Amino acid sequence: MKLQTEAAAAGGEGRLMIRQVWANNVESEFQAIRQVAERFPYVSMDTEFPGVIHCPSKHHATLTPSERYAALKANVDALHLIQVGLAFAASPDAAPAVAFEINLREFDPRVHRHNPSSVALLAGHGLDFAKQRRQGVDARVLAALLMSSGLVCSGASAPTWVTFHSAYDFGYLVKLLMGRKLPRTLPEFLGLVRVFFGDQVYDARHVMDSCAGLYGGLDALAAQLGVQRAAGMSHQAGSDAALTWDVFRRIREVYFAGGSRRQGQGVGSFAGVLYGLELELHLATPLAPAPAADNVNRNNKNKCGNGNGAGGRGNNRRAVAALR
Repeated sequence: MKLQTEAAAAGGEGRLMIRQVWANNVESEFQAIRQVAERFPYVSMDTEFPGVIHCPSKHHATLTPSERYAALKANVDALHLIQVGLAFAASPDAAPAVAFEINLREFDPRVHRHNPSSVALLAGHGLDFAKQRRQGVDARVLAALLMSSGLVCSGASAPTWVTFHSAYDFGYLVKLLMGRKLPRTLPEFLGLVRVFFGDQVYDARHVMDSCAGLYGGLDALAAQLGVQRAAGMSHQAGSDAALTWDVFRRIREVYFAGGSRRQGQGVGSFAGVLYGLELELHLATPLAPAPAADNVNRNNKNKCGNGNGAGGRGNNRRAVAALR
């Protein structure tokens, strides 16, 4: 498949193309995704969903990982996935080459439960729920296509996944792929994440907590790091997936000197942990920026305040080594 972003594929900053996926082109777009996955083994992912409707009685900061998972399960089991965004890169240092924004048909704000402020936010950022009901992809079709795409259940050939504050994102995808409600316990859920997505899963929000001076949601973090959104707008899954990748690679450049170990840690040590669902707290000393790093701007905007989610594939060991 000829990409319009060969500059990005080679590590340049070519104009990013976000391909829209609907029911009428989902088969052909997944043929493209299979081809892309062979060439671009680094995948960033984001989802959009209708907020949260079940909130714990305790303050979020005081919850244990298992209590946070119980709240996540209650919400994911009750609500519907709206969009999935996937962005692909050729190497840890390359810009995203292409992104796909998959629009689902299941959610109807007229009849399905949702957080009204979250749905209003999504509508204000361009999501057309009526169009998605008419033209969106059936969730069962998407699950089947993902299972045959090479992106999930790939064992040692699994791509490297990069996300931001992604517990809910993976919750919705596990529910989609399983075709049923989430498992009862956090260890069962994390086991399924590993089965479907492999061991090389990075949550940039988790990494951020070990980087001195960084805070806030995805847009705020991008502003601090001087990262520009390549295409689209916030709270659209394809655009946010691409921004997530660009933020993650900038964190590597600034805090890990392009991947080298600092203070005994490489970015590879953060693999396999989802922010908020850590079974063991990460107790490492926060990392200061590498000496050559540019200063970052300070801004604060919390993505999760409204509840939004928001190797050639054949050699995973080489991909892991590249991130360290």
